[in-house]
Amino acid sequence: MQKPKREITISNRYLYFYASLVKRIYGLIIRNEHKNQPDERYTGRLDEDGIPISQDAPPTKGRLPGTPVRDEIVLFRFRKRLLIGTCQAVLSRKISEIAVLSEDGRHLRFHHPNLVYLTGASSCDVPLKTYATTARALSREIDLETVWEIAVESETPLPLSEIADLFYDTEIDATQWIALYLHLHDACPYFQPQSANAYSPYTVDQAYFRHRQNSRRKDRDEEREEFIHAMENNTESIAEHTLTQRQQTYLEQIRQYALWGSESQHATHAQALISEICKRKKNRQKSAVELLIKKKVWNHNQNLDLLRAEVPTAFSDPVIRQAETLAPIYDNRQKQSVFVIRPTDHPDIALSYRRRLFRGAEFGVHIPDIGALIPKDSHIDRDAAERMAHIPFPDQPIPMLPDLDQFQSDKAHPALSIFWRVNRDGRIMDFCITQTAAINKADLSSKNVDRALDDPAHPQHRAIKFFSQLSTRLHKKRQTALHDPDEQSSPNHAHHIARELSLLAGIATGRWCKNKGIPAIYEMRDPIENIESIIQIPHPVVRRHELRRQTPNIGLNTTPETHHGYGISHYCPITQPTTRYTDLVMQRQIDHYLQTGQSLYSVDDLNILRYRMWETQDLIDDLVHRHTRDLILQSWENQIGREFRAVVLHLKMRGVLVELLDHPFKTVIYPGYPLEVGDEIDLCLTGIDRWKGWAHFTEKSYQQSAVGF
Repeated sequence: MQKPKREITISNRYLYFYASLVKRIYGLIIRNEHKNQPDERYTGRLDEDGIPISQDAPPTKGRLPGTPVRDEIVLFRFRKRLLIGTCQAVLSRKISEIAVLSEDGRHLRFHHPNLVYLTGASSCDVPLKTYATTARALSREIDLETVWEIAVESETPLPLSEIADLFYDTEIDATQWIALYLHLHDACPYFQPQSANAYSPYTVDQAYFRHRQNSRRKDRDEEREEFIHAMENNTESIAEHTLTQRQQTYLEQIRQYALWGSESQHATHAQALISEICKRKKNRQKSAVELLIKKKVWNHNQNLDLLRAEVPTAFSDPVIRQAETLAPIYDNRQKQSVFVIRPTDHPDIALSYRRRLFRGAEFGVHIPDIGALIPKDSHIDRDAAERMAHIPFPDQPIPMLPDLDQFQSDKAHPALSIFWRVNRDGRIMDFCITQTAAINKADLSSKNVDRALDDPAHPQHRAIKFFSQLSTRLHKKRQTALHDPDEQSSPNHAHHIARELSLLAGIATGRWCKNKGIPAIYEMRDPIENIESIIQIPHPVVRRHELRRQTPNIGLNTTPETHHGYGISHYCPITQPTTRYTDLVMQRQIDHYLQTGQSLYSVDDLNILRYRMWETQDLIDDLVHRHTRDLILQSWENQIGREFRAVVLHLKMRGVLVELLDHPFKTVIYPGYPLEVGDEIDLCLTGIDRWKGWAHFTEKSYQQSAVGF
């Protein structure tokens, strides 16, 4: 332990300087300056380059001076750090090496010159961890200010033995020597190490700044220890407003490591924190995730993929305030009565229909004119440009735009309207695009559409019947150019009408932009190769799997090309401005041309936009796939042992790929008998690993394992 500070009087100072002068003269005579040997009070041993072995230390038979024995606790230097360890072996080589077990549990080797101090204590008598903890605790308690006040007057280096004589007044054991040595080399603000175990005092200014530096370091260590204790304690809150700025940095480092692992910016610091907080966990990244969930920084079902993608999940305050103050500007638009069809699994669409005297009929598709409602480069527009599209998660979709309450009943809303003329034979003659103020007179759900189609007395019976017949003709016309076996008629009339008229509006928009010379973004898709072989697959699940696997991705271009997925060309979609930013931009492009006769966006602007849309769509597809799979695994956590029916999709070199019939989940199994594509088998769920995204199955007949992906 550290003794109380002694009062150093003038006489004591004189005696010290006199004794020091005598020792230096004596050292010059024997040419051993600054290697003064400790007196009989010393109980440990230093190596040959430091302070020699005390005469009181009993010699060991067959043991060379300065060479440790097995299980002896030693102080050594490893990679510029002073560590305490237990000697395991002395390796006889050209340059002898010493193998030790360090205080942090590592098995290390170092050359003999890096051996600093031999304690003479055995780890069999005193545990290494206890010894190292005691020595470092004593090191932190040492204060050499009084010794420095004496040495700074002479401005001469002091050997270790003289510093020990001035500081300690009792018998010095090995632990105290190690504590003093650690203090002088690690955190002493008053002395700096020199050669041959000599230490020169800092100047007054240097000591002042180093003392402040050590004080800040001490505060940092205390904040770190407090943070680790709070993270370890299950009952203690870790709310960010209760943390200091440095502790918030620690928390952010753990958060980044939980998301990115070793690729995070401060991965090394985060790993050190996690290893101290979660000492028994091997997977540190998984431990970081579990730790943040335990401390309620994240919830149990946190979507980590969404955080990694850095997709904003909430609208900023300026966006919300601007959305509340948006007011439609009609600019003397012609009012148009419409009715809205709201089918399930499809965006709403507003329609109008009227018969023209002796000249057939006229119908219109009316799209909410979001492009005219939201100014370019406004807060909402910039936020939508960052998102690019809405994310259709099954449980909680993330919108691209805030709720704008479009097509409310009996209220006028700005709309972009496309009108077609139809002759008496039902043939479409021509069309025009204009801006209107649409007034919603009726909302029709899927059931209301079916009722209007069957009831002649319904107010929309004639219009719904006309649109149903028109949609059927449009679908048959597309089928002549379509070779997609997965393309089937819609399950209900509302969905069928909304789908076909949305495609018709996109075709009309594309042809209108092409004829006017307006830069536009067209949607296209290449044809499916080997479509004949896919059509011949008898099992519908296998056919759907092969179709999706071989179907080319949807592309965007600034020149019109054929969309082989729909069997159409010149397709420029603008019917979903609240879910796709490209639709919003094209609406704004058309509005600007109708008002000024000029384009708002150039071809280069649209090329940049479509490239971003490609990347965003791939990202969204991956996010939705992963999140859907995680929701399925979450629903199965309490259903271990449940049986599933699966169909074989593909034969691999090892195992077979199967898909569950009742869930969109695929897995590889290793059956003990031959299978063919299209065979159905029974599986049993045996385990869930949501961290890896796996579901473990067992094939019931042969009890073989399967791992889902």
